[in-house]
Amino acid sequence: MDTPSAAPEQATAPAGDGTTGIGADIAAARDALEQAMRAVGAALALLRAELRLARSSAMMLVWLGFALVFLGVGAWLGASAAIAAGIYELTGSVFYGVGSVALANLAGVGIVLWMMRTCWRDLALPRTRRMLHRVGHAAT
Repeated sequence: MDTPSAAPEQATAPAGDGTTGIGADIAAARDALEQAMRAVGAALALLRAELRLARSSAMMLVWLGFALVFLGVGAWLGASAAIAAGIYELTGSVFYGVGSVALANLAGVGIVLWMMRTCWRDLALPRTRRMLHRVGHAAT
């Protein structure tokens, strides 16, 4: 059994150390909460910025898709006209003219596809994914 003299020694703890320790813990918890709120705010700001970028890239994809349709039809018509003129003339004078139009349309298709590829990358929200990946694998 416990002796009566041991119990009062455990009960008498210095009052100043306990209060200071709790105050420091509360201050540390408050600082940690403020830092967490700043981190969440920064993450939300990043997400909002990337969603704006994704929205503008989506609209650009729509317009570039329209351009791709018109350029594709133009290239197809140009190629068809080049083949018809080449067969008809067999000299190439009309063929070279229409063929250059078809090549210009194909170059336009290539440029539009390159621009669409850039927009497709933006729609994947790469910066937000990278940030979430770092947060998920952060050492605690």
